Amino acid sequence: MADGAVYKTLMSVDTRGSGGYLDGAKRRMRAQIYELAHASFAASGVAKTLLHLEDRGDGFIAAVDARVPPVRLLGTWLAELHQRQRVRNEDLARPLGLRVGLHVGPVEHDKDGVSGHAMDLVCRLADSAAARAVLERSGRDLVLVVSASLHHEVVRHGGRFVEPSSYRRARVALKEGPVTAWFHVPGETRPAVPGDEGFGMLPEDAPSGENGGGAATGAGTEGGRTGRDTGHIAPAPPGPSAHGDRRAPEAEAWPGGPGSGAHWDITVRGGTSVVQDRATFRGPVSFGGGGGAGQEDWPGDDDGNGRTGETR
Repeated sequence: MADGAVYKTLMSVDTRGSGGYLDGAKRRMRAQIYELAHASFAASGVAKTLLHLEDRGDGFIAAVDARVPPVRLLGTWLAELHQRQRVRNEDLARPLGLRVGLHVGPVEHDKDGVSGHAMDLVCRLADSAAARAVLERSGRDLVLVVSASLHHEVVRHGGRFVEPSSYRRARVALKEGPVTAWFHVPGETRPAVPGDEGFGMLPEDAPSGENGGGAATGAGTEGGRTGRDTGHIAPAPPGPSAHGDRRAPEAEAWPGGPGSGAHWDITVRGGTSVVQDRATFRGPVSFGGGGGAGQEDWPGDDDGNGRTGETR
């Protein structure tokens, strides 16, 4: 952090599909954005003297003074923006769609504006392919994406109009590399994010289950494939014995290595399976294979529900 940098709440607002607006329509679109934003700032008690705005053609960036609690922007300001946008869109043939990024970090001021890595981050988040996809998939007109640090320090604690359970985590690819971000779609209790089954977009390098969506995603192991649920190749874990107990890793290796002449097929009846690095099998589970591999059945628990609860 540079000597002259000060911490502020940073905001980036981008317009959905701005390149498709003709010049006249774009002027009206810009006027609508500023009208909505300024009215929402005023309604949430953010005075103009505490606000630095810079135009970005199809949106703006803002640095809000540290005297304004970030939770006020996450709660009251966003709620005001959402409601005003809904009313405005009722009269528009082409509804205005917005992507909003929020982060708290240090920035430097000079005669031309503000700068710093923290501002770069919030701009990247709002303009990310993941934010665009979440907004499109939601079928709504507003998405908020916040940094991992802002979520940890503010969002997860809740507040007025801030419901932590409505935020979803995903890994997001940025120019500087993948980062974790949290997505919120006003009006959605649990928005779909990259990594959810059927979303159509994988999270960047996300390990299995990181996004809470129940899909196994992320980079495959060496020589393996990548994808959701099926298609992941996991390192061979210690196998179950004929009685379903857990065998010590050094006791016996599964015959699944190169040149072993065997391969293993995993079949799950009555549950789901996740195969990546460490896997959770719910049963009954059959471990079978061809080319010399035998077959073992892993029964369910004593209550007959067919779920072992074992973690491999």
